[in-house]
Amino acid sequence: MTLYSFLMAAMLMVSAPTEDSIQPIDQEHFLIYGFMIEKVYGSDNEANAPDTRCIVYRDNEIYVAFKSSDKGEYIFNLPLGHEYTLEFGGEDFVNKRVVIDTKKCKPKKKKGHVVEMDMSLFRPVDGIDYKDLEQPIVRWYYDNYEKAIVPDLEVLDGMWRTVERLYKKSEKEAIK
Repeated sequence: MTLYSFLMAAMLMVSAPTEDSIQPIDQEHFLIYGFMIEKVYGSDNEANAPDTRCIVYRDNEIYVAFKSSDKGEYIFNLPLGHEYTLEFGGEDFVNKRVVIDTKKCKPKKKKGHVVEMDMSLFRPVDGIDYKDLEQPIVRWYYDNYEKAIVPDLEVLDGMWRTVERLYKKSEKEAIK
């Protein structure tokens, strides 16, 4: 990571979103925000996942890395015209990847695009193979009809089943 990238990461530190801040900085950017949430084994409860790592790759190169706030929130702007891979989790969680393709994204007049995405995470368990989660759990793309960045529901549906299967398998082992 270059010094410039490190300084960019420092400037993009996560802050809690407010009603007025849920907007891109301009029409050439998109804003992504949400919560990182931990699914707790053996319980229906979920907890905020504070200080959880996210790495953003732009066109397959590390662009920025940061941690969620103490409440598990994250919010940042990214320039349009690139493909991004976001890797959520870090060492404490099973990592999940998301791809956001903005190469065909058209700037919105007066305001940019917004992607709201909460990320549910769970802790790894020894002996469980998580290689199926090396694939993105969802892909976002620009839809000309909707004039918005939208998720690919087929990818989401297929990977949701994979995530649920691995979570249940991990939970079973964790609460033995």
